[in-house]
Amino acid sequence: MYEKHFGFTGAPFLLNPDPSFFFDSKGHSSALSYLKFGLYQAEGFIVITGDIGAGKTTLVRTLLNDIDHEKVVAAQLVSTQLEAGDLLRASITAFGIPSKGNSKADLISTLEAYLTLLATQQKRAVLIVDEAQNLSRDAIEELRMLSNFQFGNQALLQSFLIGQPELRTMLLSRSLEQLRQRVIASYHLGPMDRDETRRYIEHRLRKVGWVDNPQISAEAFDECYEWTSGIPRRINLLCNRILLATFLAGEHEISGASVSRIAQEIRAEIGEPVLSNTGASPSANTSLALKESVIPTLTQGLDGPVPGNNWAAPVINPEAQPNTPFLLCLTGSRTGCLRASPLLKALSSRADLPPARLLHIDTPGHFELTQDWSEHLGLRNPDYRLRLPPGHGLTHLAATLQQLDQLFEQHRPTAIIVQAGDDTALAGSLAAQRHGIPIIHLEAGLRSFDRSRPQEVNGMMCDHMGELLFTSEWVAHDNLAREGIPADRVLFVGNLLMDAIRAMLPQASQPKYTLRQLNQPTDILKSKSGVGVVYLQQMDKITNPEELTSLVGILRMVSKDIPLIWPMHDSTRACLDHLGLLQIAHEGHIMPLPLVPYHKMIGLLGHSACVLTNSSTVQEEATILGIPCLTLHNFTERRITVEQGTNIAVGHNSSVISRAVAEILRGGGKKGRLPKFWDGQTATRMAEHLLTWIKTKGVCIPNRTDDQAPLPLEQQAGI
Repeated sequence: MYEKHFGFTGAPFLLNPDPSFFFDSKGHSSALSYLKFGLYQAEGFIVITGDIGAGKTTLVRTLLNDIDHEKVVAAQLVSTQLEAGDLLRASITAFGIPSKGNSKADLISTLEAYLTLLATQQKRAVLIVDEAQNLSRDAIEELRMLSNFQFGNQALLQSFLIGQPELRTMLLSRSLEQLRQRVIASYHLGPMDRDETRRYIEHRLRKVGWVDNPQISAEAFDECYEWTSGIPRRINLLCNRILLATFLAGEHEISGASVSRIAQEIRAEIGEPVLSNTGASPSANTSLALKESVIPTLTQGLDGPVPGNNWAAPVINPEAQPNTPFLLCLTGSRTGCLRASPLLKALSSRADLPPARLLHIDTPGHFELTQDWSEHLGLRNPDYRLRLPPGHGLTHLAATLQQLDQLFEQHRPTAIIVQAGDDTALAGSLAAQRHGIPIIHLEAGLRSFDRSRPQEVNGMMCDHMGELLFTSEWVAHDNLAREGIPADRVLFVGNLLMDAIRAMLPQASQPKYTLRQLNQPTDILKSKSGVGVVYLQQMDKITNPEELTSLVGILRMVSKDIPLIWPMHDSTRACLDHLGLLQIAHEGHIMPLPLVPYHKMIGLLGHSACVLTNSSTVQEEATILGIPCLTLHNFTERRITVEQGTNIAVGHNSSVISRAVAEILRGGGKKGRLPKFWDGQTATRMAEHLLTWIKTKGVCIPNRTDDQAPLPLEQQAGI
């Protein structure tokens, strides 16, 4: 429709996979290399996984276009809601073989005869199974049996399994171990980065004769990346609509603002909100398509409904072998997942360590580990998942202990890894100690010396129960020594958050894109004084109206000198609104936002002039990013961020805050420096120390080719 207007020879952004438009991104290029290697082997299985629209089908078709069809006969299965018998019939039909009977024996005989005929003609067969995650386990086992067909020393059938990330989980099945041992090449196809997204768009346009008509601004390319997250199909959908809208308007230029407007129109058409206000990570809503977590709920179960209380038992990956030595990492918060991501990657890369498994605890109204959060962090789906009932405090502690007790009865880890002083760490440590399981405590020895804070008491208890304590700063060693904890249990390794942020920075979004996606004006970013970011946790639990009024008054005072952006939880917004304080914030130069995904939050922090917070995690982030931080407490367990970093503890003292803000405006504020071992290598050091510790325990390390070894997310041949 718009091709003639721009002088194109065809439509550049059709949704149907087209090998002629194949773009050689880093991920697609690596995947193609591994697939060619697998195809060259002429046997076994090749596995490709990736999100919806990542380009899996285009990749396979590109591969098949490059092969010699005089020597390779390829067939494809598209509909995969098949049982074992149906798969045999569908395979025969896909190869175009006349069926001579309906019994299983007849079907197998027919297929084997055809494959043998191909072998006598110096040809071989490839079966491509799309959407393979929908196959039943029996059907997958049937595929393995078909791979046994041989003619002399030659395998008669090679299979490609193409599917979504759930396929990787399915292949971890103990019952599929024999198939897994026949996988000779595998690859997980992730999204493209910002630069690749631009080059992908330009590549497809040039394929149809684009010569700067329409002209596309640099900001427009950035907006395309922000709205699509680098997923090819989403890019095609968005760019097709952009070209259509530009044509209908009779224009020949595409701006960032027009891309943002059209992306929001698409989102509205499919009924997708701009951003979630649930308090969970809304990253699932920051792209043109939603994706649900594949972890079943307890009411669904893994093998049917769970009898009795639907929260009283853990969700367990049925393929996790109870008797295999493994390390269990517990998470229950956003910060916990941030630290777990680099650690699990480091542990999983070591064949000399037991496999690492992840247990995540979901608490109603708090952070939820969604599929999109996992993908942004490079964190695989949990091996175990606990879902707590509604309630708080002791109710949650009791429920967590009950579920952990059941879990440890069936699956006994070599050791558990807990973090800092949250309730997850305390519950995990108590349950592990009861079962005699060693406890490894991360972020040990942090003290604010305020015993009224539950985190303080939790952290102390975990330190005293822990057998191996990893610290992020030297001051923690002094705290532990004063409490009588032997020095030989303590190791200084550094800060895992630095590892996580270093990996996240390439994905960080510029604030203007975040505001546009939230339908917020970007004028606030043009302030000569810059912009400040506010992040306050647990404000909804502050019941003293005077304290809240005082805090909002302080922020309003600060906003007269520097405008503020305030991402807040739904419950915080409701609490402020109930007390009439939200309107007061609006009247000042304060922009309330819903909570944003972590790559957007890092973008806000990294481009800010200062941060006002009561969160120890944000204090770390500010020091890592070199941003002046004003802590609205008179205490902090992260003393290193005050002594060496960019942090200043200002409490609620308005005069101290005013002086600190004036210093920021005058000279940029406190500079600080990175503490020792905040260098992005903490996870590697921890893996080395864990190896030494495990050797002293005499733990037998399982062969990492067993069914507990994770399927590769990076470029690996085989599984």
